[in-house]
Amino acid sequence: MLIHKNFVGGNICIQKRDIHNFYLNSELRDSAEEWFYWAFCVENAAEQSITFHFPAIRLGYFGPAVSHDLKEWKWLGKGDDENAFTYTFERNENKVYFAHSMLYHPDRFYGFANKNGLKILELCKSPKGRSVPYIMFGEGKRVILLTARHHCCESSGSYVLEGVLEGFLKRAVPDTRVICIPFVDFDGVVDGDQGKLRLPHDHNRDYIPNAESIYPEVKAIRKIADGGILYGFDFHSPWHFHAQNDTVFIIQKEKSKSSEYAKFGSIFENSITESALQYKKSNDIPPGEDWNSPKTDCFSVYMNGIAKAKLAFTLETTYFGTAENIFTQENSVELGRCFADAVRKYDTMSE
Repeated sequence: MLIHKNFVGGNICIQKRDIHNFYLNSELRDSAEEWFYWAFCVENAAEQSITFHFPAIRLGYFGPAVSHDLKEWKWLGKGDDENAFTYTFERNENKVYFAHSMLYHPDRFYGFANKNGLKILELCKSPKGRSVPYIMFGEGKRVILLTARHHCCESSGSYVLEGVLEGFLKRAVPDTRVICIPFVDFDGVVDGDQGKLRLPHDHNRDYIPNAESIYPEVKAIRKIADGGILYGFDFHSPWHFHAQNDTVFIIQKEKSKSSEYAKFGSIFENSITESALQYKKSNDIPPGEDWNSPKTDCFSVYMNGIAKAKLAFTLETTYFGTAENIFTQENSVELGRCFADAVRKYDTMSE
């Protein structure tokens, strides 16, 4: 039997093992504080029953996400031990992937772009020399800027972003181009880093006014934004779980735009379909409340302030949800379609 991290997004540390037990932990790499992302593959374990043990706060409510191809994911289900899970490999199960949450492979985005006739463009070269992808479509003087994976482990936001793109492709916002950077921390996505709290600062703390960005991706995004944008939306995942982290919510940064946040939140909530991961504007975090500092040098502060966007914010999408509102690949994409619908309605009402 082989357990490894040799795939896009892989991250695992084997601390010890015995015959039917593995004791594992996530790799922090260059994250400054404790974080919880992990993903590994098991090969050649057919007809064996193995228990995988973790430290606290590594498994969600529904056990690990499980896949056989890094494309389709399901929740294994919660076991008796909240910090361990047991998996019995069937006779033909020679390769199985397990992860903290449902991964979003870059190949899925490339396939989405190809299916919809979108050309993959190069934003820049990453620090490790990879070609960082982005897409652009639509016509008009106005720009909607969409980003995800400033924190590379936050894959739930990628599913929502895909639905947003699908919604805009199906029904465009008039006189508007869409520019989308799906993997801001592209190296981190490929390598399987945490990304959050990366030293000396992470990608979403690289929007420091009057200072050059240390990441080429953020530098390129700032250049686009400085050319003028109408809206800027950034898609994230929150902390591991519990309370607000089990929901979908908007982080409001600009106090002067409180009425606009409220307007959009109402439109968005009323646009949610039954098949979507549910959103309620009552879960949104106003500026200055809880951990939400309006002075953070992040994407939405930059877009509202320096880039002068009409509206910009981060949408946080839970990794797991709750038993009544559980995260799936399908309902998170549908959430994105609802978001695109809400943007169109908001734009019409704001004219």
